[in-house]
Amino acid sequence: MKNYLIIGYGWLGKALAETLKSKEASVWATSSDDQKLNDIKTAGISALRLEKNRGILSWARDELPLLHFDSVIVTLPPFEGALDSLSNLLQSLHVKSIVFTSSTGVYEDASTLVNESSSINKDHLVFQMEERIRSLQPLNYTVLRLSGHIGPNRHPVRFFLRHGRDIPNGQAPINLIHQKDIIASILVTMNESQGNSVYNVCWPEHPTKENYYGAISLKLGGKKLVFLKGNQGKIIEGCKITNETNFNYRFSIDEIDDLDLRKDNI
Repeated sequence: MKNYLIIGYGWLGKALAETLKSKEASVWATSSDDQKLNDIKTAGISALRLEKNRGILSWARDELPLLHFDSVIVTLPPFEGALDSLSNLLQSLHVKSIVFTSSTGVYEDASTLVNESSSINKDHLVFQMEERIRSLQPLNYTVLRLSGHIGPNRHPVRFFLRHGRDIPNGQAPINLIHQKDIIASILVTMNESQGNSVYNVCWPEHPTKENYYGAISLKLGGKKLVFLKGNQGKIIEGCKITNETNFNYRFSIDEIDDLDLRKDNI
């Protein structure tokens, strides 16, 4: 049985842990929050407590098991202290490979097609987190740069409908990916990546904000959103991962999951 460790038990980490557990793997997950630790245990997943001191995470005393992990998946969001936290947590582990869920937000703003070789904003904290992981695991890491997340209880339309504000740059392209495809990309790269790999994960469809969000808001919220003029925005190219691995996008941006966006859940 393979051992997997998930650092970051949030929206994505929790769903990933449940998926790995369903595959009869040995799954560990971390948190510094007592309620989340209880949630992890209730889900039948091994919980590891983290301590937070002046915003920096480290392993709680006697919490880190003497295990060799086949993969460690880091789903931590950016936060003050993230770089030192990564050093504290990863240097103590025995692990074959690391997968880090990064963001396509690390690319410089541009109204062009963007791939993994495009210009990076090196001051972006998420890119600095990538760099810290590279320095700690130089030969066996995979970075997945994820576009905007949608999935259970998470979709930009929910925000737009709640706040009712005009939406700027309405003719700009959108870049999204569903939680299920994110998890599938993690599973594939854990098993196939040869290390030292960076992949964008983004659906190949890029409708405008006005066309996409406007149609969904009418269908599910019964409201018409107001979009301001503007078309400035990059298009994220997500085909490298499909060319180099067995990962394929299973879902389409036009498939609306009623569990994600049902009217009583906006």
